[in-house]
Amino acid sequence: MPDYSNITSPALFAGERAESCVLTALAQLPLPWQIYPTIEWRLLTQRGESIGEADMVVFHPHLGIVVLEIKAGSVTIRDGQWYYASGQIMKQSPFSQARRNRYALSEKLAQRLGANAMASLTITHGVWFPEVSWHAPLPGAEAPSRAFLLDRQALAQPEVALKRLFREAVAEPVAWSRRQQQQLKDLLAPDCQQLVPLAHTVECSSAALYQATKAQLAVLRVLRRQSRLLIEGGAGTGKTLLAVTLAKEHAAQGKTVLLTCYNRHLALYLQQLLVDIPAIQVNHFHELVRLVVEQAGFIYQVPEGEAAKSHFFREEAAELLLTAAESLPPMYDTLIIDEAADFDIAWWIALEALGRPGYAWYCFYDRQQGIYQDGHPWEPPFNAEPYRLDTNLRNTRAIGELAAQLGQVRSSDYRVDEGVAPIIDYYADFAAMAVGLRQRLQQLLHKEQLNLGQIVILSPYRHTNPQSTWVEGLRDYPLTTEMVTSTEQLRVGTIHGFKGLEADVVILVGITKQAAQHPDWLYVGASRARSLLCLLALAEVTLPIAKENLPHDTTCRSRRG
Repeated sequence: MPDYSNITSPALFAGERAESCVLTALAQLPLPWQIYPTIEWRLLTQRGESIGEADMVVFHPHLGIVVLEIKAGSVTIRDGQWYYASGQIMKQSPFSQARRNRYALSEKLAQRLGANAMASLTITHGVWFPEVSWHAPLPGAEAPSRAFLLDRQALAQPEVALKRLFREAVAEPVAWSRRQQQQLKDLLAPDCQQLVPLAHTVECSSAALYQATKAQLAVLRVLRRQSRLLIEGGAGTGKTLLAVTLAKEHAAQGKTVLLTCYNRHLALYLQQLLVDIPAIQVNHFHELVRLVVEQAGFIYQVPEGEAAKSHFFREEAAELLLTAAESLPPMYDTLIIDEAADFDIAWWIALEALGRPGYAWYCFYDRQQGIYQDGHPWEPPFNAEPYRLDTNLRNTRAIGELAAQLGQVRSSDYRVDEGVAPIIDYYADFAAMAVGLRQRLQQLLHKEQLNLGQIVILSPYRHTNPQSTWVEGLRDYPLTTEMVTSTEQLRVGTIHGFKGLEADVVILVGITKQAAQHPDWLYVGASRARSLLCLLALAEVTLPIAKENLPHDTTCRSRRG
């Protein structure tokens, strides 16, 4: 019998983290794929009650169902017996578990659809090892082919792997009717949602940050019952994820949806996420203004001069939008505003003119991130008691606590307590900071083996400003100012420009005494980091950090150089 003990992963993660890693990968699947994570059901038979459970159920109306068993960490198989990495014997193999759950689900569905209907529909099963690169032979006769065993490589192209599995399972699958699809959805709990990260590709070590909380699922239930709702939450509490999920749901109901925000880079990211759903229009506010104004046959022209531009973008653009909208038929059944604290009160009136009779309106916001309000109090578009999200799904506790202290705001609850401590370095001037920045990047890219696409360099001011001489530390790297995604270039931009986005590693650089007088800037910048935050400041800067308030095992590392 082959010895599989050489199949190992870099670290043993909890089962919950492995399942979240797979869920993150499955977020790449376009419609009409449907994902149901952590499913449980009860089955009444002549033998009494039995309980079924599946780590993940993936459904495609033209292909069928695959019931997935997900196993974390490394595995060992000796003489046909499966072992966990700890050496503990598994009660049954992962394939046996998946097969048992598959037949239990089939029996449950047969009670709803009828045995004859189920006989023609495809339900199969597979096992996913998201932390293992499987190079050994297949485990005996348990897997009919390699297609039914998914490993770490399948995370990069999950649709290819799943289609290969279905092809092996049945040559000519039968499409599910609408009634059958609805029965499946009703069985597998309609409140199971694809709450997935706004990020494109992240390491599985960060995946535990992106699981649905009870509060988020409660918000989704409320959203289905109410046509207007304010959702308030601090940085990283999943507002954008909920906004995207809500947009998809309304589009699936045949509604025309507008999803808008202030930040151009955030809009580009959302466009990429929703590019395959034509019923959803995604634009940042001023691009929306331009499109509607030109559609109405009016002229959209940005004036010259900084003062004139500022006045135009803050006030005149909204007036143009309102005028243009009043000359056109109503456009949208649903308005969804992300990062709504960036919107001026006058903009609400213009947006309202775009809604069809009885339109739905949802606003997601964080008052602490209103960095464009210039001291003016922000007002929502309608009066309602906001629903608050309190669990941070983006930052580890170490990063989130530091961001809250920098911003002098209330801290959240945190999904993940463990994490790398933030690093704060102080320098006498920007020349020394450039050297420190170069050294930090070399460490991250070579010693820590990160890639350029995982790192973002953010500063309070543009790196192209003559005063930003710290940029000399980036001289050896290809740079891009496009913030959405990059694999071969290092992203560099402003805190303001990256608002609403996130990255595995954020380096806040160029922090001066003047910049430190804007705690909202520091809060927004620091809260963009998922796994590691590095802050490079001048020695003259005094940051509002109370180290005694941080957990002893996550206190930030700070040094002056």
